[in-house]
Amino acid sequence: MFSQSTPAQLIRLLVLLVITLVTVHHCQPLLDALAKHATNGGCHQQNTMNDETAISHHHMH
Repeated sequence: MFSQSTPAQLIRLLVLLVITLVTVHHCQPLLDALAKHATNGGCHQQNTMNDETAISHHHMH
């Protein structure tokens, strides 16, 4: 493994993060796929409850 200073590693990681965020933000098919994945699991799962039950059981983020 190559020896690198901590600031150099942080800068590379930050640049990679920014490039990734810009790419995801500007790529609509990728955004749609991520949004669909988010709604298919976890607390974003779409249930068939009535509105009153859904509101009473919903938690704050």
